[in-house]
Amino acid sequence: MDLSGGLINLNSIPIYYEKSRYSLTKKEVNCIKKIEYYNTEPGLYLSISDSVLQNKELKNFKKFIVEKAEAYVKNILEIKNQIYLTQSWSTLSKTNASHRPHSHPNTFISLVYYAHAEEGKLFFDIRTSSLKDCFNFDYSISNYNIYNSEEWAIHVKSGDIVIFPGHICHGSTPNKSKRNRITMGANFFIKGTLGSKKRLSLIKI
Repeated sequence: MDLSGGLINLNSIPIYYEKSRYSLTKKEVNCIKKIEYYNTEPGLYLSISDSVLQNKELKNFKKFIVEKAEAYVKNILEIKNQIYLTQSWSTLSKTNASHRPHSHPNTFISLVYYAHAEEGKLFFDIRTSSLKDCFNFDYSISNYNIYNSEEWAIHVKSGDIVIFPGHICHGSTPNKSKRNRITMGANFFIKGTLGSKKRLSLIKI
């Protein structure tokens, strides 16, 4: 599967996003709505299950998600290593609810699909900018870009998909819509053989 969306190289961190062509069917939407959730923060609900994509009603959607992640590894990271799905979940954000900044431990790459989003932003906080890597000056910014910014946000809508390294701190702005913002998340880890005997770095995962 090819990737044909946008790429943000935020301090050389590859954040990929696109308006995907995948539209959830009524059956898939009903399946997501029937998932059991628990309240983690005010107005924010997380699925109890961490393997929602194993649901047989979401078989086609899972195939789409895995293919997107594999294409990211092949076409953007351009490495030969294989990946596999480790966790998958869904979240419901009610009006004014947001997702506080966090990262995903024990994760190679993460993916977010917006099943329903009328407005809002997914933001990334890298704590520093490319300009501050050498000298930690407090610059006077005339126009924020990927070189001088410590944070970057993507406006998201229904059907959008974002893929990024799991260690990057990210969160969401408050949902100002009267309808729930519904997202599907997935984590992937690397598998197979890494390194080489010659470099004394050979391991198998």
